[in-house]
Amino acid sequence: MKTFLNRVLLIVLILLATFSCEPEVITNPDIDNTYIPTGILEVNFEIKHIWMPTDRIVRVGLHVAEEAQLLYQGNYIQSANVTDNMPFYSFHLPPGSYYYEAIIACICSGDSCSAGGFPGNQFAQKHTMGKFIIYDKEKTLVTPTFQ
Repeated sequence: MKTFLNRVLLIVLILLATFSCEPEVITNPDIDNTYIPTGILEVNFEIKHIWMPTDRIVRVGLHVAEEAQLLYQGNYIQSANVTDNMPFYSFHLPPGSYYYEAIIACICSGDSCSAGGFPGNQFAQKHTMGKFIIYDKEKTLVTPTFQ
C-alpha cells in the first residue's frame, strides 16, 4: 500500500510540474524577424554528350554571380559543391538578375577528349554560362548546355 501511495504521489507531482509551469517566452531584440524576399534557382546539371561516354565527363563547378564579369573574376555569391552523383542543385537568392557558370571536364586518356570536342586532351574543360531572373517565392529552372 505504501509503494502504491508513493507512485500516485509521484505521478501527481509530475503532472503538477508539467502543467503548472508556463514557459517564459524569450525574445532577442538583436534578431530582426522581418521577411526577407527570396526565390529559388534550380539547376538541372545533367551531363549529355554525343561523342563520349558520360561516365568519362565529370562536373567541375557551378557558380552564381551578380554580373557576368564577376564570374570570370571568380567573385561568386554562391557556389555548389558539385558531385557526379547529383544532377540537381538549388540556390536560395534574393530577387534580381544573376548569371551562372557551369563547368565540366573530360577524364578520358589520350586524345579522346579533343576528338570529343573538348579543347585539349585529358582534363580539358568546357564552360557555359547564362543569365536568369529570380522572383520572390518562385522557382527558376536552368539547364546548362555545352557546345
